[in-house]
Amino acid sequence: MTRIVDDILQTLLDRDPPGQEIHREMDEYGDIIVTEHKQYRMLRFDELYEQSKVSMRAPASPIHHYIKAMLMAIAWREEGDVLLLGLGGGSLLRALHAYDPERRLDVVELRSRVLAVARSYFTLPEAGCVNYHIDDAGRYLRRVPMRRYGFIFSDLYSAFSMSPQQGTEAFLERCRDALCDGGWLVLNYLEMPHSQTLLYHALYRVFTDVFFCETGSGNVVIYASYATNAYRLQALQTQALRLSRDGVAEVGHLARYLTRL
Repeated sequence: MTRIVDDILQTLLDRDPPGQEIHREMDEYGDIIVTEHKQYRMLRFDELYEQSKVSMRAPASPIHHYIKAMLMAIAWREEGDVLLLGLGGGSLLRALHAYDPERRLDVVELRSRVLAVARSYFTLPEAGCVNYHIDDAGRYLRRVPMRRYGFIFSDLYSAFSMSPQQGTEAFLERCRDALCDGGWLVLNYLEMPHSQTLLYHALYRVFTDVFFCETGSGNVVIYASYATNAYRLQALQTQALRLSRDGVAEVGHLARYLTRL
């Protein structure tokens, strides 16, 4: 019962009214809408769902619950470049850059106008270590087979659905091949991959360690690694709490729900 109440309260905190529209345009994939409510600015691809949200008073602080859950992974490994597949309004990117301003960040976004709008309205970092690429995520992974990342964060969504490639074994394999030994693939996924699903079996064919965190807002964040030595759940939970202590993001609620798949 406590879990249910926590999830409901956090979901209500994550969401604001649609707010005042300050920008709208359309590309070949659909609408790109920017709205404001109080100190918050939101990116939307339709009239209902927030794709991204930023506090103009603290742009580097993540707001959405699933972004905080994805961010937990950076406490589990000290080194390694980062690849972000899917930009949105840049919530995860801003938090990662603030956490380590010297770390190389490669950002892949399919829609050039999403990148342009995010640069204009969502204070994206413009530093030499941050590289923006307009490309399809799968195509980008096929083009750079020699690069190895410490982290790959995949958050591939349109207005109404997740990109189908994000749940395929071929995509998982390309991500694994682009990771260092012990690196992490972090997926923002639609639902819990139960043992009867193709994704569940694909994850364990491709990776040695798989964990998940139900965020309470409908999404599930999946963490997968191919490591010589297995990771321990309790150690990962303890390490994640460092982000709260360091003021990076409040993840204490989420760390309790981290579970091995």
